[in-house]
Amino acid sequence: MELRIADLEARNSPAINDKMAVFLTVPDSIRKSLFAVSKLTSCTADEVSEVTGRHRSIENKYLNELYRAGWLERERKGKKIYYSLSQKVDNKSNEYWSAVEEVESKLDQLLG
Repeated sequence: MELRIADLEARNSPAINDKMAVFLTVPDSIRKSLFAVSKLTSCTADEVSEVTGRHRSIENKYLNELYRAGWLERERKGKKIYYSLSQKVDNKSNEYWSAVEEVESKLDQLLG
């Protein structure tokens, strides 16, 4: 039943061709963490929390959500887990990452 519902929703929702619009599908609260990881390249939840100003436990939750959604990769090094932007080869992910880069460059232009 869930598969049929998902199929119907996919048919009824229009395809998003705008890269910025695809990036905006990430919830606002999590988007801040995604920007932080993209700036730091490979980082822990502690490092992300320093950038965002939020508690490490909140960042850990958000980073795990981004990982499960396919936006991030994670690697355990000793006791720490390091997150980085996903480098998947499929076209859908490439659209996401080029959207992240596009948003970052536009924000840099706007904010200086």
